[in-house]
Amino acid sequence: MHFVVGGAFQGKRKWVRERYGINDGVHIVWHDGYVEPYGPPGGVKTAKTVVFAGLEAAIRRRPDADEWETYFRAWKRWEAAKPDRAVVWIGTDVTQGIVPVDSEERRWRDAVGMCYQRLASMCCRVDRLWCGLAERLK
Repeated sequence: MHFVVGGAFQGKRKWVRERYGINDGVHIVWHDGYVEPYGPPGGVKTAKTVVFAGLEAAIRRRPDADEWETYFRAWKRWEAAKPDRAVVWIGTDVTQGIVPVDSEERRWRDAVGMCYQRLASMCCRVDRLWCGLAERLK
């Protein structure tokens, strides 16, 4: 699995599209956590690449880090089932900067940080994007 993280509007989605050849007719399924909840791996059988964008928004809906760890592991198994599969997670870093005053916002921010840590430990590659430039962290 591959985790791409960075600030808002730093070019993460564009970079993933270019890196994985999404505009070249590659069979891909793209999920957006801002639009709808993510589905389970059982519903995706023919895709070679599955992208989960807006991870921070999906975590806001379900902020349980243990539940997310189980979900990440399920997608890791899906990816490992066939050698040509790839799962890409795209998340906006909301854990830096000023700590919110609102307790719900703080809980969400903490949940995002915990989920990102768990995801990063499971991924074989982690990149941080800043101004459209990728820095490989793992």
